Amino acid sequence: MIAFLYVDCNCAYVDCNCAGQHSNFEEKQMNTFFRIVSVLPMILTATFATPPLLHAQEDSENGWTGLFNGKDLGGWKFHLGKEGAENDGTFTVKDGVLICSGKPSGYIYTPKSYSRYTLQFELAFKRPEGLDSDSAFRGNSGCLIHVAEKNALGVWPRSVEVQGMNRQLGLILPIPRSLKCTRTFDAQASAKARKPIGEFNKIEIEVKGGDMVIELNGVVVSTVGDCELTEGPIGFQSEGVETHWRNIRIRELQ
Repeated sequence: MIAFLYVDCNCAYVDCNCAGQHSNFEEKQMNTFFRIVSVLPMILTATFATPPLLHAQEDSENGWTGLFNGKDLGGWKFHLGKEGAENDGTFTVKDGVLICSGKPSGYIYTPKSYSRYTLQFELAFKRPEGLDSDSAFRGNSGCLIHVAEKNALGVWPRSVEVQGMNRQLGLILPIPRSLKCTRTFDAQASAKARKPIGEFNKIEIEVKGGDMVIELNGVVVSTVGDCELTEGPIGFQSEGVETHWRNIRIRELQ
């Protein structure tokens, strides 16, 4: 609040001996007034117009770290084909979405290993023109947990795959099949929870070493127990069709 000061003088202003004092005082008052007015917008802005936190800042405060920055493929490694070729257009970025052409087969993965964490991402397949029924769609992909030795099953590394194929979304596939772990899959829950081809599904994978719980759009659809793999990088598969991912983030657990 701004207070305006004045002096109440009992003498006649023009003729009194303190006329000069009145003049100097008024000049000082005006200078003070203009200085206050000049900084008032900044004061009001700081007080009433504090901008909201950016999404990335909110994520950071809640313990989340983005694995995909929505702009480029910085911070990722590639294994395409059994020779492990680098990325040459298989994975691209557009409008904040990680896009995979599906060819050749292979995967993108984090350079860092993780053991105890919650992973969240959204997954969608490009809907083919003329597709009349989602049941006829054969598109495939997946998320690879605890990525280990390369080419353990064809091009795929030793790992635990959380199936991305629409008809079996959330199914657990050990790679190779001899990998030791227990697993469950609720096919009915997956069928009810998944969205139509072309729409994004939200997947959450909670990993605690060799134990995992997988949610599809907020519904638990599968679990893993006592897996012999307990840590490793995280990967996403290129497996024949155009696949989209976005909002890939991780929160490491204590």
